[in-house]
Amino acid sequence: MKLKVVFGIVVSLVFTYFAFRDTNFGEVWQALKSVDYIWLLPALLSMGLSHFLRAVRWHYLCEPIKYIKTGPLFSATMIGYAANNIFPLRLGEFFRAYALAQSQVISKTSVFATIIVDRLLDILSLVVLMAVSVYFLPENSSEDSIIPMIKQGGYFVSAGAVALIVVMILMMQKTDATLSFFSKFLPHKLFGLLNKTVRSFLQGFMVFKKAEHYIAISTLSILIWLLYSGTVFFSFVAFRFELGYGAAIVLLVIISLGLMIPSSPGFIGTYHLFCKAGLAIYAIGDVEAVSFAVISHAMNTVPFTFVGLYYFWRENLSFSTINVKEPVGEENNN
Repeated sequence: MKLKVVFGIVVSLVFTYFAFRDTNFGEVWQALKSVDYIWLLPALLSMGLSHFLRAVRWHYLCEPIKYIKTGPLFSATMIGYAANNIFPLRLGEFFRAYALAQSQVISKTSVFATIIVDRLLDILSLVVLMAVSVYFLPENSSEDSIIPMIKQGGYFVSAGAVALIVVMILMMQKTDATLSFFSKFLPHKLFGLLNKTVRSFLQGFMVFKKAEHYIAISTLSILIWLLYSGTVFFSFVAFRFELGYGAAIVLLVIISLGLMIPSSPGFIGTYHLFCKAGLAIYAIGDVEAVSFAVISHAMNTVPFTFVGLYYFWRENLSFSTINVKEPVGEENNN
């Protein structure tokens, strides 16, 4: 674990260096003075609302285990966000599971399973958003531009996203018939592995067996990512960037891909470099891009870290009682 922590810190240092090298911080300070900070309020509101809707979505995922009101789910969600910004290795997911398990007296293993499904929904949503984002990339006539190549790849991602969604729906609604179809052309050993993996995987998606849950979870997933994009868009307005909502979607996708790279707590460095690179696509200068990255990162982390710490204190939790080394499959009685 120590090696992973050191690796994450090194990655953040390297990305931070490339994000801020050759930066004139005097010019950055001047750029920060020209920001219309009032527009960061709706950006904050948009992000806060997305966190609340994530808790609402989590309610549906937990329903097969226990009916839980949104309040405790929101509390655990914010505790998880705070922990991810303070501790390495995305330990916030363990804090999130522990907080909910303690408050609702349920199995940490079961709660952690719903968190895995929650993250899988995010990955699927990001894949769909990647497919959509290529249609908002700017036109660029330069012969050495990589934008046409990105668009070409995006079209394949679009087709793949549609195919993936269709297959997942069929797997959930008509599992046996869909697996029978794949058995006709897959080798016996490969099909056996697919069959075992799919049936195990779908246990976590049992909540989708109810049509109303399927619609609710899908709608909430869309709204969550639209609000994420809204946060970026309102930040554009604050910085007086003449960029539309489509550009906000593109930048959100680029930043989200960057956050998948292991790094230090709070995604320092990776966030800033990918944000800067994304804005460069729209010809935003280095000074303005660095200023935007610094403010948007601080806005997305600092306030919600304090909110999470407040809930951590209110739930009477203690860092010493959260054993992140405890195997997920071995459960203590709560």
